[in-house]
Order: sequence, then structure tokens, then C-alpha cells
Amino acid sequence: MPTLVTRFDITGDSSDVPAARRLLVEQARAWGVPLNEETACTVSVVASELVTNAVVHTTGTVTISLYHQPGRLLIEVLDTSSDVPLVHEAGIEEEHGRGMALVGALAARIGWQHVDRGKRVWAEVAVPKPFPLLVTRHNGVG
Repeated sequence: MPTLVTRFDITGDSSDVPAARRLLVEQARAWGVPLNEETACTVSVVASELVTNAVVHTTGTVTISLYHQPGRLLIEVLDTSSDVPLVHEAGIEEEHGRGMALVGALAARIGWQHVDRGKRVWAEVAVPKPFPLLVTRHNGVG
């Protein structure tokens, strides 16, 4: 099965984050990915954290991509910041700083790399594989 891909840009405003995460979950379902509520929530939270980090730590357009192969969704966020995404332990009183740790806990794999004008941050989420369609032949007997 070929990799399915969707890609879109947002303006880099925090008000775009809810629509971006909703679009990713809706696209996965449109592709036929069998998302139960728990997996849909995981995709939504991972997308939200990656997109929020990009919006908070950069200016300008943020490009969001979703890739699907059986058993996995890859969420990728490109932004214009060259700052390294950090995973750190936030204190109990801190309101921010848990995003990448949360992504790391929910995703099967995470990573990042510098690109020409910024960085690419990604997370892979394990998803159920669709059930194969069973075809039965009726021979007219019975």
C-alpha cells in the first residue's frame, strides 16, 4: 500500500491549533484508518503539542503533514525556528514545558532535524491496521 499524504499550512497563530488537530484526525478517518476514541485522542494530543510548540517558538507559516502507512500515522511539523525541541521536566507549578515529554510518552517514536529554513519535528503514532476485506465465493449450492 502506498503512503497516503496530506499537507497544509497555518499562519502560525495559536487560534489555528484546534482546527489543525481536528483536520488531522478527520483526514486519518477519511483514509479509513480505524481510530477508536483512545487512538483518536492520542493523535489529537500529539498533533496539538507539536503544532503548539511550532506556533509558540516561531513566526510565520507552519507546515503540517500527515503520512499514513498501515499501522502508523506520522505527524510532521515544519517551522522557521532552528531552536532544538527540548524535553524537560516541568515543575508542579509550571504551566508550560510538558509538551515534548507528553509527545514522547504517547508516540511510538519522535524525532527532529534541521532543514534549510528551520526544523522538522515529527512523531509516529501506532494505529490499528484496517481489517482485510474477506471475499467469499458462493458456488450456488445450498
